[in-house]
Amino acid sequence: MDLLLGKFLGLLDDEIGLYGTLLLILQREKRAVVGSNLKDLNETNKEKESLFLKIRILDEQRLALLERLAQALQQEARSLTLTKLSQLVEEPYATGIRNRQSSFLSLAQSIQEINLSNKALLDHSLDFVRGSLSLLNDLMPSCPFYYRTGKMQPGDQIGKVLSGKV
Repeated sequence: MDLLLGKFLGLLDDEIGLYGTLLLILQREKRAVVGSNLKDLNETNKEKESLFLKIRILDEQRLALLERLAQALQQEARSLTLTKLSQLVEEPYATGIRNRQSSFLSLAQSIQEINLSNKALLDHSLDFVRGSLSLLNDLMPSCPFYYRTGKMQPGDQIGKVLSGKV
């Protein structure tokens, strides 16, 4: 049982490390969005994809180990939460599980906050781009027509993008 709990705590530590890395990537992503740095934004997306794969692999390992712990403790794996597991095991494992749970909760809250911030920044940027495209579309004539000379003559022009006069 001690070996299983030790491996479980090790997996939790690894996952905490990966989620900490995710938080750092999200902070870099925020700086890239604010600075309109497309290269950095693409780089952070690639890093996130790679990190999500690593997290998924560790999560599968953790679930498999949790199944073994549930069997050893004669519990259902589906109902075995970190809180319940910490109540069923002896010290120092119980404290270790509670500490890691606290770290997970703190990281999850920080990740959620920065994700919401990044989403708001990206939504604002998209609104700005849509507004710019709408302005450009409004400046273009809707139905230009051709004269016998072959020249294209716009209909009513709505405005000018640039003016030579001050």
